Amino acid sequence: MVSGRDIGKFFRSADGRVVQALDGVSLTVHEGEFVCVVGPSGCGKSTLLRILGGLIEPSAGSVARHPGRPPVPAAAFVFQDFAVLPWLTVRANAAFGLRMAGVRRRDAERAADAWLHRMELAEFAAGYPEQLSGGMRQRLALARAFTTGSPVLLMDEPLGSLDPQTRRLMQEQLLALWQEERKTVVLVTHSLDEALLLGDRVLVMSARPGRITEELTVPFPRPRDPGIQDGPEFGRLRARLWDRLRGELSVGAR
Repeated sequence: MVSGRDIGKFFRSADGRVVQALDGVSLTVHEGEFVCVVGPSGCGKSTLLRILGGLIEPSAGSVARHPGRPPVPAAAFVFQDFAVLPWLTVRANAAFGLRMAGVRRRDAERAADAWLHRMELAEFAAGYPEQLSGGMRQRLALARAFTTGSPVLLMDEPLGSLDPQTRRLMQEQLLALWQEERKTVVLVTHSLDEALLLGDRVLVMSARPGRITEELTVPFPRPRDPGIQDGPEFGRLRARLWDRLRGELSVGAR
């Protein structure tokens, strides 16, 4: 479980101005729940994710999260730019989180190998990230996150840099992985279709300073068939989210 109460965040810009990124954000993500966050660019979605994961501190409010049990971290991150380390092998990248937590190399690499196999990357374990395609590098980033054993995954546009076909395949793979593992997930995305396909709930954020303006419970049952994207109910919900988001985009453009 991860939650935030009345989270606010201020930054100082390069010219010395104080910029408010978040204002009074409250949310609770229950154990095993998949929550997606959408909103205009610059509304503080990524900032909120980093606060929930403990990478940065809020200026106001509080955060509570599952503490984790060492060496398992409280949360694992997956970023849009893959964040793989080019000087490490694929195996070492997958094992990196556990190694940083103090797990012995042999044990960390054994866990990493299991996830590389599940991600269909086992044959590349001794290679380097530069030898992988974009989709394969993102599967490596997912393998690293799952290898840690963390109960919480915080994902910042993890599929945003992929081509449409690869993104669709990765959405289906992520859907299947979550169905098997039931991690607690918060995923930031600009894709309304992705949010409705993957999420149990979708939170819509306002233009900066970011606030949660709407919460939509996704009605489609689990396990979820990707074919729901072609149905009329999916289209109706997409239109509802877009109407809300379009209003916020108009505010942000003023």
